[in-house]
Amino acid sequence: MAENCASCRSRPTSSRVLIPLLMGLLAAPSLASGHGVYHQVTQKEAVLVTAEYDDGEPMSYAEVKVTSPSGGKVAHQTGRTDKNGCFAFVPDCEGEWKVTIDGEMGHLVEATVTVNETLLVQKNERVGGAPSKWQGIAVGFGIIFGLAGFMYGLRMHRLRHASPQPDRLMG
Repeated sequence: MAENCASCRSRPTSSRVLIPLLMGLLAAPSLASGHGVYHQVTQKEAVLVTAEYDDGEPMSYAEVKVTSPSGGKVAHQTGRTDKNGCFAFVPDCEGEWKVTIDGEMGHLVEATVTVNETLLVQKNERVGGAPSKWQGIAVGFGIIFGLAGFMYGLRMHRLRHASPQPDRLMG
């Protein structure tokens, strides 16, 4: 039996190979990664779009989609506004850029940003996208009265057809 144990010690086992290999990978993570990454901070001219509701509250964390003048199936940039309703992007060509900001529940802003050949904003307008509070109230009353009229008409239709008709009784 002593010979068996000595022979076990002399040949390598999977744990004797695997443990040093794993220790080496943990000690040098750059060897285990697929490729390196780096970052660079620069200052460029960016287009800043600010979105807010009609009461002045910012459209915080709303979804944003920026489409380049060439269009295409893939957006130039997507993301969310910050807590102040701001979103920035850097155009890489001249033309009309489409910015769509979706604050959900029907609050949607679609803006067109015109950028000139020096990649600066040529046209800057404040455009309202949502109806005012009074327009919302008027639409609400219209829906309520429309539904009430529909229900009244349906009830009258049922009453007319529910009463016995003389032709049907004699037939």
